[in-house]
Amino acid sequence: MTGRVRIRDSLSFGWRTFRRNTLFFMVLLMILGIPLAILGALLGGLPPGGADPSRLLLEVALWALRSLAAMVIIVVSLSFLDRGAFDMERLKRMKPLLIPYIVRTFLFFSLVSVGVVLLVVPGVFIAIRFQFTPYLIIDGGMGPIDAFKAAWAMTRGLGLELFLLLLSIIGLNILGAVPLGLGLLITVPVTFLAHAMVYRDLASLP
Repeated sequence: MTGRVRIRDSLSFGWRTFRRNTLFFMVLLMILGIPLAILGALLGGLPPGGADPSRLLLEVALWALRSLAAMVIIVVSLSFLDRGAFDMERLKRMKPLLIPYIVRTFLFFSLVSVGVVLLVVPGVFIAIRFQFTPYLIIDGGMGPIDAFKAAWAMTRGLGLELFLLLLSIIGLNILGAVPLGLGLLITVPVTFLAHAMVYRDLASLP
């Protein structure tokens, strides 16, 4: 299965799609980003540490909203990949998958966190092998456990290539964050679209 991760092609697809739909993606990210920025500012205004119920509530709300925002961007990315346009009906059909997606997000970050504590490398390995679990829930309608099993099988033998993919995605978004974060309005949709294309490539393999 060597060479099945088309990093350059996927990033090219992401850039082309973003360039043709720049206004749409800019508006989408602002709609998703403004509530996140408000919650982040409220959280930053609270005293650090402690068992303040307000801090705990804001942290949970921020985590949930980030998960929802990522879910929306994944649905949008898959829509552009499959139809070349945004599909509102597809987004509406995601409501029953919200709880499985949130459960998956909690399990994923718990596993990665444990792996990072165990000398970092296991956490990176877990992140690589399970990175497509949200797509398998959103696109394949799987439950969290089945999504983890399918993602493990899907990424077998592709560790190095998928590691390079993640490095590319992280590197681009770091660059996007440098100019006051404004570049993220470009790099976030481009990298989500690229990631969706890689997922679709691997999901289509026998």
